[in-house]
Amino acid sequence: MWLELVLILIIFLGILILGNNRLGSMIQLFALQSLLLSITPLLIQPGLHAGIITIVTILLKVVFMPTLLFWAIRHVSMRWEVYPLIGYGKTLILCGLLMAIAFLISSKLDLPDKSTSYLLVPSAFSIVIIGFLLLVSRFKAITQVIGYLVMENGIFLFALLLLEKTPLLVEIGILLDIFVGALVMGIVVNNINQEFGSASTINLTNLRD
Repeated sequence: MWLELVLILIIFLGILILGNNRLGSMIQLFALQSLLLSITPLLIQPGLHAGIITIVTILLKVVFMPTLLFWAIRHVSMRWEVYPLIGYGKTLILCGLLMAIAFLISSKLDLPDKSTSYLLVPSAFSIVIIGFLLLVSRFKAITQVIGYLVMENGIFLFALLLLEKTPLLVEIGILLDIFVGALVMGIVVNNINQEFGSASTINLTNLRD
């Protein structure tokens, strides 16, 4: 019961992120989503393995990454995603349709662990979809970084299907890779802003040899 409630809240927070245009609020919602995500291993399989993953996830996704993103928006003096490629209403409608398809496909899958919640796979699909929509429908580099991180949250949920069989060092290594990726993307955001005076990735089309 608690696992299903947490998964529903994770999806709801993802939808709030997708429908938001205020970068500070998006980062806060991402941090809250990541906090809920970090406790899912303990709800699936309590133990030392899950506890370590929870602690590492909180440190990276709830503390370090949001801090990095807040630093980035302060450094480039950017607060809003004003002109998205796809309107917010249309994006939410498209998200709803894709999530319905995700739930339909998930109901046909044969899960390796029958004891895991039936909501785990469709929730993971839904979060990946939300992150992907953020990536393709927004111009601001920071918003796209958030989309990338939200997608990774969905992939993290998929990985929980194999929580018992995945070595702890491999999982921590993956989380550290994500952190390094976010750090590099933060540096790229800063460089785009310094070069063009704006953190919009549409400026990259102006690059020449």
